[in-house]
Amino acid sequence: MIAIPVDSATPGVKSSKLFGNVPIFAIYRPVDEEFYFTTNQGAGDGVKTAKQLKEWGVKSVVYSYMGEGPFKVLNEDGLNIYYLGKEPMALFEIIRKLKAHALVKVDAGNAQSYLDPGTETGACRCGCNN
Repeated sequence: MIAIPVDSATPGVKSSKLFGNVPIFAIYRPVDEEFYFTTNQGAGDGVKTAKQLKEWGVKSVVYSYMGEGPFKVLNEDGLNIYYLGKEPMALFEIIRKLKAHALVKVDAGNAQSYLDPGTETGACRCGCNN
């Protein structure tokens, strides 16, 4: 399953720029090629959000803005992490790009180039105490 952060569960929704503060995730199930939407119980805490994805059985996650705390949790839990860029994207476009290997896979070796918490100061506020 692939988790995509979104701001609402409405038709035509695009990815959110948020990660840890996002209210909802669109979960794509490759088996039936459909999305379902689920509430982010960890909203406001990027580390809790990251841990929740593992509990849901998510194998891959995409993002626009993410701090070090959530990244470390996702990476340690073995999830595939992909950078979308800074602009929202249509959900099926994200899936198409993933299938075409057209998104950057973020790992410990390149994370510093692709992590940005998206805050005014650039400081992480994910709850990880970094």
